[in-house]
Amino acid sequence: MLKCKTCGAKLDFTMDACPSCGAEVEMGRLTGILGVVCRHCDAYNEPGARACASCGKPLGTRTATTAATTPTAGTPAAPAPPAAPVPAASPAAGPTVRTTPPSTGAPVVRSFPKPGAQKEAPPRIASAETPIPLVTACPSCGGEAGPGQFCARCGQPLGGHGTQLMGARPPQPGQRTATQVFGAMEPGKAKLVLERGEGFDGATFRLNAPEAGAGRSRGAILFPDDPCLAPLHATFFYRDGALHVRDEGAPGGLFLRLRGLTVPLRPGDLFAAGDRLLHFAGPLPPPPPPPPDGTRRLGSPRPSSVSVLVEEWLEGGAGGRVFLRSGPSVTLGRAGCSINLGDDPFLSQAHAEIVVEPDGAAKLRDLGSSNGTFLRVASRAERELHDGDVLRMGREVLRVAIA
Repeated sequence: MLKCKTCGAKLDFTMDACPSCGAEVEMGRLTGILGVVCRHCDAYNEPGARACASCGKPLGTRTATTAATTPTAGTPAAPAPPAAPVPAASPAAGPTVRTTPPSTGAPVVRSFPKPGAQKEAPPRIASAETPIPLVTACPSCGGEAGPGQFCARCGQPLGGHGTQLMGARPPQPGQRTATQVFGAMEPGKAKLVLERGEGFDGATFRLNAPEAGAGRSRGAILFPDDPCLAPLHATFFYRDGALHVRDEGAPGGLFLRLRGLTVPLRPGDLFAAGDRLLHFAGPLPPPPPPPPDGTRRLGSPRPSSVSVLVEEWLEGGAGGRVFLRSGPSVTLGRAGCSINLGDDPFLSQAHAEIVVEPDGAAKLRDLGSSNGTFLRVASRAERELHDGDVLRMGREVLRVAIA
């Protein structure tokens, strides 16, 4: 623990100024270059962060004071702010004093008890240890999102720590909202609800016909503005009273959101987290045999434990970053994980995890993310769908609702 050179108050490395006298902390300059480690949960935060992205508590902000600053001798007092209405004091209260915190500029009204009156609990003073609501920027309109789950300006749903939810936004003036019906109306059938994509906001597709194709230009469910969809991408159909979906071999594939426990992850599998598409390449292969003379090839040291390769696939088919990570746990998310995928409004802080067994086998599980983790369905394969299942094809995210 450090001490202020001016007044002797206790400091720590995450503070950029003394909470008592306001003097600059020299070590605080480094946090703007190297980043900040939260004193509560030890999570790493990017330079300039004001609140921990993991636990939401404030990071090294200057302590706010609520007492008015008394002018020293010879120093003219600052002009008083405009008068504001003062609430009536209780009979036991004494004189009323209005002070102005320097951090907000808003008047704070306090009443001091008369001699002999019962004392009330002193007001709580905000400090660096006091949790404050995490204020984020809305990914939709850029305004201040506030501490709630919805943006106060545009109504955009917000997940934990600023993660934007995939729910459809409220229709804007002049925007179309559609409900499409296919086939004759029959009770007890399923429907698809568009949660995110290039289609109409809030579109509902009722699956009342025995079969309905979905794609960019063929079938009953069309998304002509989605360039990542094949002409016929998938087909929804009923079999034995249950709803099924079939992948039609589209290059982009069909993805199903994970539900519940972990699922096996095999070399070559593709999975999506947020707007990131990742390819699991499997365990690190053993080194090739040395040449006959026994000379070992020069290179970086190999990991001592079982490690796996994860590749990022970019839109259009180009390869992106390649990550080599050791088990038994490889976490993926926005920051503070084994694999940090960067700023993605649909990606949670800790989004998913690859569990690596000692024999090299791997499993994939979601870490309770706001938008879920999607695993690709095998090409031309069929899957039975249940109420609440979420599908992703191209840029469209569809939720299954069965009456």
